[in-house]
Amino acid sequence: MRKPLLMTVVALMAAIGFAAPAQATVNDVPMPFGMAYGNSTTTGTINFTDGYTASVSATVHAASGSRMFCFWGTNGDVETGAKCSPWANAGGPNRTYGDSLRIALPGGVQQVHIAMYDENTTPLAGVNCTRTGCYRAF
Repeated sequence: MRKPLLMTVVALMAAIGFAAPAQATVNDVPMPFGMAYGNSTTTGTINFTDGYTASVSATVHAASGSRMFCFWGTNGDVETGAKCSPWANAGGPNRTYGDSLRIALPGGVQQVHIAMYDENTTPLAGVNCTRTGCYRAF
């Protein structure tokens, strides 16, 4: 009696679409990046999430003058505001900074742009990153 009842319950559950809880889809993508201008460098990681956000954490090193990095996200024509690190000065400590970007559109933040600047806010180097990789922008 138990076996036919169990088979009937299992068949009924399958017929109405009852199944074990689905596993969470893991769409978070950590994307490392780096750029250099002479001996000054900016390196870090972008974590693209399965929601609307991308988080950036990076360190800037100044070999001469002062350096900072800024980053912003895009999804088509929609752009977040830029967020910038504190200044790193030659002979001083490296500066680490991180924050999140959010675009409330399907796909969220699709591309993150990172640029390194000198003390005159002249862009020195830049990279653009997506979930599939990074490339040098300038």
